Amino acid sequence: TTRRPAGGTALPNTPTPAPTFTPPPPPPPVAGEHLVWGRPVPASGPTWTDKTYPYGSTRGGMLRPHTGVEFVVPTGTPVLAVAAGTVVFAGDDSQAAYGPQTDFYGNLVILEVAGAADGVPVYALYGHLSAVSVSAGQAVAAGETLGLSGASGVADGPHVHLEVRVGENSYGATRNPLLWLRPLGSAGVVAGRVVDSSGELLHEAPIVLRRVDGPAPFTATTSYAIGDPNADGDLGENFALDDVEPGFYEVIAGDNTRHATMEMWVYPGRVNWVEVVLP
Repeated sequence: TTRRPAGGTALPNTPTPAPTFTPPPPPPPVAGEHLVWGRPVPASGPTWTDKTYPYGSTRGGMLRPHTGVEFVVPTGTPVLAVAAGTVVFAGDDSQAAYGPQTDFYGNLVILEVAGAADGVPVYALYGHLSAVSVSAGQAVAAGETLGLSGASGVADGPHVHLEVRVGENSYGATRNPLLWLRPLGSAGVVAGRVVDSSGELLHEAPIVLRRVDGPAPFTATTSYAIGDPNADGDLGENFALDDVEPGFYEVIAGDNTRHATMEMWVYPGRVNWVEVVLP
């Protein structure tokens, strides 16, 4: 096609230049950020968390609210200490309930992580193991093998269930592990809140990240279900997404009847905060 100036010669159309995206300087770190732990499985992987059953999810009401994250690896994969610490329990839960009931985690290891901030103890729990290779009271280094993955206890297939517990070693003291694990590669973490116009938290609201300035994998989650899931310390979040590629995103929360969109930059190696208010 052409364009013709008044009384003149036809000129070719000039294509509209594509928008350019230059990230602004990143904001200050989010208060309470602690992306310090390694992955609980070897680099041979898979080292990413299962996106179908994140922390706080009920899988659409089919399951109890999830109090950890999953690494879907074959049976017999080494299970690694996410940080240095001391083993406080190693064995099975047939006699004592470390979750909502006995025989829930099957073979498990609970590690009290060294160097807790402000004297508040922090624990990492590993569930559904096929074998345990450490003993209570044993000191371990970051990356040391604690056992082997499996499907013991209440499990629908081989995987490693990782929990974070803060303040006390109890099922009611969990936090979202995505806010403790270091992101993979150059990725970042997105955390935030989905609330209504009065500021009340909205539970199990769908959340989608859509990258605007380039390609990125489909990224979605839901806000935490009501009940067991807890916000992480100073953050007060009710959702988190890990291993998000840096870039400019739209954050879309809600469904066809009620939704809102926010824009945000995601920076690598850090927690990137957003709050979405639904009408």
